[in-house]
Amino acid sequence: MRRRTHAFFLTGCLAFILTLMTGKVDLYGDKSSVPIPEPAFEINHIRTDLSRAVRPFDREYDGPVIDTHVHLDPPREGVVSRKDLKEIVQVITDSDVDYAIFMPTPNEGRTRNHEVGVKQKLTLQKMGKGRIRLSAGSNYITYWLHRAYRDGYSEKQLKKILKRISSDLDGGPYSGIGEIGVYHFNKGGRQMVIEYQPNFEPFLRIVDFIAQRGAILDLHVEPVEPEGKSREDEAFGGLELLFRRNPDLKIILSHTGMTNTSNARKLLEKYPNMMMNLKIFKRHRKWRNLEPIINRRGEIYEDWARLFEQMPGRFMIGTDYKFGRGHKHETPAYKLSIREIRLLLGSLNSDAARRIAYENAGLLFKDSGN
Repeated sequence: MRRRTHAFFLTGCLAFILTLMTGKVDLYGDKSSVPIPEPAFEINHIRTDLSRAVRPFDREYDGPVIDTHVHLDPPREGVVSRKDLKEIVQVITDSDVDYAIFMPTPNEGRTRNHEVGVKQKLTLQKMGKGRIRLSAGSNYITYWLHRAYRDGYSEKQLKKILKRISSDLDGGPYSGIGEIGVYHFNKGGRQMVIEYQPNFEPFLRIVDFIAQRGAILDLHVEPVEPEGKSREDEAFGGLELLFRRNPDLKIILSHTGMTNTSNARKLLEKYPNMMMNLKIFKRHRKWRNLEPIINRRGEIYEDWARLFEQMPGRFMIGTDYKFGRGHKHETPAYKLSIREIRLLLGSLNSDAARRIAYENAGLLFKDSGN
């Protein structure tokens, strides 16, 4: 018995030493002590008809544009190309975009060179001379949350992330924190999934910290899985939880919340500090259950046009364009994306077009320090 006890003691000591060496000390397995509340409104679970009424093109909006949501993948070989960055600055200038806000994708933390990607974006921002602004954090936050939800986490790890957020907001040229993903599913067959519950304790503490700093959070939450399974109760209940904890939290919900106009309206009515960015997405096969705002010809659905005109102060442009993926016509295609945005805006009344194009973003990011 004494030998067996001694063996167990040695095994425990070895296990403890191993956790010290790997950094997995005091791993917390509990997901959260806070339940997800009911959504703050009655959810409309209907998936809208993609052949419904659209508003025909009227004219092309030719005023200023601010693009609040753009990506640049880290360099695959780990070497930053100033030539490529110069081309990005040039196409943004040629597209008459006042400035574009670049940020990591939710899955960027999986890439080998994601920290090189941070330096790359900082170089781009300096080269842009006012045309480029940045949001930070997703590369070291989102994928960590995804893994921590499954494998556990330590207080030391979480504090390190909070310290880095503080450093970014204090010393970096950042407009906010984003694009943080909660639910980010495999829509196209090749995307890596990000998934954890919105009441996961580390996520709540990170959002609390961002709110306390008064920073802007760009948040990606897909309320429906690609095959149509609803996650709306969790997604919208999660937003209710975030705002209960932090009533002054400033959120930009990515891609019009990827929900129908009924739910989008209720979200904006309920949470006055919430904004939404809007993107052009024509490939309905991938986006079917996430409510595209245009048809395949690029015409805006009439229900979205009415919502934009009725609540013009709550939306901004966010193309979600992805540079750095090596496509032959990648840089010129951004200019086409902005032209499609201008056609969409031209279908709205002039007040809504002007506010969505640049005024709302200009007011929100005026003190960003970029």
